[in-house]
Amino acid sequence: MLEIVATEDLKAAAHFTFNNMKPYYEMYAVDWDVEGVYQATKNLKNFDILCKGEHIGVVRLSYEEGRCQLRDIQIATANQNKGYGAHVIAKVVDMARQQSVKFIDLKVFQRSPAFKLYSRIGFAVDEEDDRFYYMSLQV
Repeated sequence: MLEIVATEDLKAAAHFTFNNMKPYYEMYAVDWDVEGVYQATKNLKNFDILCKGEHIGVVRLSYEEGRCQLRDIQIATANQNKGYGAHVIAKVVDMARQQSVKFIDLKVFQRSPAFKLYSRIGFAVDEEDDRFYYMSLQV
């Protein structure tokens, strides 16, 4: 049902992310555009999220110092709150295990509803600042 496949069109993935994150960029006065998202994500491990062949999102990872950084999960608004985020995270955990890493790290806007999902799955808050929670999960 849900597939994670390597992204072929990084510009399209950047455009998707920009549109999905625009309310947060505006809320926090983040001066990004599609090109900024593209530049920030082009060297990451980029994957498209497909459901029954339909593109519903993107996920981005990096691996540093024996840890997996979950850089981004973007699910199209129409497909949110349907359990896809939890399925994507389960697949990310499998990918991290295949790379023999012990932890997945992420940061999430404090106002993001994704924070509840990450907490429910078992991510713990390690640090926070005025905008973000910095979380980790032992795998």
